[in-house]
Amino acid sequence: MYTVIVFPGGRRCDALLLSASPERLRFVVQGRSDTVELQKIEGRWMSDGGVCVELGAILNDESAAAKRLLASARPRTLSAS
Repeated sequence: MYTVIVFPGGRRCDALLLSASPERLRFVVQGRSDTVELQKIEGRWMSDGGVCVELGAILNDESAAAKRLLASARPRTLSAS
């Protein structure tokens, strides 16, 4: 699902939800090599760095915004040398 994560100060980033449970959310964010994991602590979503974030939108992957983000995604290949 397409998601907008809102950080303190109003900074926003587009993300795709990879997995969800009542206590944890894991996202892939365009332009970042690692996934982002949020944990629910005392009713608030917190980043790994302890920053409180908000979810600005959660839309299904059929939305235009999700299609635009997915269109720019590049597959990653892992290989052993």
